Amino acid sequence: MPLPPRSSVAAVAFLLGACGDGDPVMLEAVAASCPRGPAQHLDRLPSGTMVLNAYFLQEEATRDVRRGASESLVLEEVLAKASAMGVRALRTNGHNDAVSKVGDTAMQVAPLEYDETSLVGLDWVLARARAHGIRLVLTLGNYWNAYGGTRQYVAWAGLPSPVEGDPRFFTDPAVVRHYKAHVTHLLNRVNTVDGIRYGDHPSVLAWELLNEPRGRGLDRDGARLRTWIDDVAREVKSLAPGHLVGTGEEGFEPTTEGYDPLFWTRARSPVFHTPGSSFTRNTASPYIDFASVHFYPESWGLGGTDTAEAGARWIREHAAVARSLGKPLFVGELGLRNAGDFDISQRRALYRGWLECLRNAGVAAGALWLFANDSRPDAWDGYTFYFKDGTHPGDPVNRYADLVVEAAAAERPGAAVSRSY
Repeated sequence: MPLPPRSSVAAVAFLLGACGDGDPVMLEAVAASCPRGPAQHLDRLPSGTMVLNAYFLQEEATRDVRRGASESLVLEEVLAKASAMGVRALRTNGHNDAVSKVGDTAMQVAPLEYDETSLVGLDWVLARARAHGIRLVLTLGNYWNAYGGTRQYVAWAGLPSPVEGDPRFFTDPAVVRHYKAHVTHLLNRVNTVDGIRYGDHPSVLAWELLNEPRGRGLDRDGARLRTWIDDVAREVKSLAPGHLVGTGEEGFEPTTEGYDPLFWTRARSPVFHTPGSSFTRNTASPYIDFASVHFYPESWGLGGTDTAEAGARWIREHAAVARSLGKPLFVGELGLRNAGDFDISQRRALYRGWLECLRNAGVAAGALWLFANDSRPDAWDGYTFYFKDGTHPGDPVNRYADLVVEAAAAERPGAAVSRSY
């Protein structure tokens, strides 16, 4: 999507203000647009739980297993720093089907054929998370090409001309059977470190059916995607009865029904005109335990003066829909580009306002994208932030670590969190 024009960016800069990040006028406006709502919860975690995205943990652990190391330093660093910030859960990949990573970190290297070393890498992630007191939200697959994705399953089925986000992933009987068989294999795996079956593992907070499933190429209203969600989620629930199950979706709808049509029409974003995907329909599945949304305003054409309000509305309106269905909401990814048209002060103000909105609305949990270990270069992901060794959370080099600490402390007033690492 195109970025907002410079004139819009200048306007939002005025709104967010010369006062610096955390501008009280902007924060008050965002908070006022998110009135208090009943508290929602994921499992026994407090409302407003802070989660971190760190998708790369299986890869880092696998490379250490493969070279014969006794531990994964990157895995330990991320878990320890998350704990030091008061974070209770991490969202990370529970999948890796990329043929380009065979012999390196791919877990499924051919249909239902597995690299044991790569699976041991995921064993380490589950076992060490438990040791650090961190829960995990694990994605079972990816809509996008990264780490194999839907395209890889369609290619493995021998279907012609597979593409990214291939709709046949959701409809072809052989592909659906393969995916369900893979899920069964994974959830029945017994961890080689602690002897606990994945479907029973106490470190797992939730399984997400797919990272960011969309219904492109399916029916307009999202009925076909919902059928797939029911089918696969039913399988996951039977294999992991003590774990939560979510869709992993972004929160799109084919229409603005149930939301504020005047605002979203004025915002001119296509997010409520996305045929094939319906957040409301998907969340209503009896096999889905919580609602899932992501929010990337720049990528979705939601920029300029509408950005702050769009984020607040995205959170509170989806929370209201989820609540009407009796489900808690998890904001699984929340991201602003480091090299986008907002400077660091503006991004910090937006994040702080949205996190306050999340708490006000009673949302179960939220997660900024993307937390990284110290040695992971900025260039690998345009949304990266850190908690660097030898710094305090508010050090500018960390970008947003102090906002995470604030949000984590707000879950449980009076709790002590680390001020340096």
